[in-house]
Amino acid sequence: PTDASPLSLRALATCGLALGLSSLLRQLHATSSLLRTLVGRRVEVPVRVARIAERVGVGDVVDVVADERAFSFCYWFRRPRICLSTGLVSVLADDELTAVLLHERYHQRQRDPLRVVVARYLAAGLYVVPVVDELASFYALQKEIAADDAAVRVIGVAPLARALCALLPSAPDDLGLLVPVTGLSVTEARIDRLTAGVEVPLRLTPASVWLSAGALAGAFVLAAMRVGTSGAFESLPSIVAVPGLLVSPA
Repeated sequence: PTDASPLSLRALATCGLALGLSSLLRQLHATSSLLRTLVGRRVEVPVRVARIAERVGVGDVVDVVADERAFSFCYWFRRPRICLSTGLVSVLADDELTAVLLHERYHQRQRDPLRVVVARYLAAGLYVVPVVDELASFYALQKEIAADDAAVRVIGVAPLARALCALLPSAPDDLGLLVPVTGLSVTEARIDRLTAGVEVPLRLTPASVWLSAGALAGAFVLAAMRVGTSGAFESLPSIVAVPGLLVSPA
């Protein structure tokens, strides 16, 4: 009789890769629509913003868009740029705006929009291991914390904390949900860390841990039994074979 395991494994892996690609394309489309809308409202960079941006070292990569909401984000992959809203510029003092630009400068120089979208793509592809999605979210939060630290090293805690507190009531959540856009997401956890030194721990939900453990255990069993694998695949060690069973249709 024909062993259905190879077909099942390949179907599962192909679905995972298709889900990751579909998620990536949806995010890219949503981001593209957002950026087209915002670029259409781009205005001349105010003198105050240009002066501060030059001092920070990002004068040639800053865009300002007309929007009453207060937000900033870093976007694009190969040559990231920084976008500020007129609403943000109007509510922040010079030192607070400097802190925001220092935060975004970290994202821009680290090419974080690309890093985060790759992490999200891998999480979507590994949908049978749900803990990976939580780890990707934690990674994105850690990038925000690293950007905070980069700003604090230059200008201190107070200006950035005041900027986050000023943005907390009005920052739009929809910008932070777009993966290829690394926005200045305002969370109480980040404010608590800045003001009280409370670290943000990694918290994994029990359900995702158990489901992920089950998926990995199943992959280890299949790898040990050499189920549905080619001769070349059988020669691989488990540390390579198990991820292959989870994500590779080959």
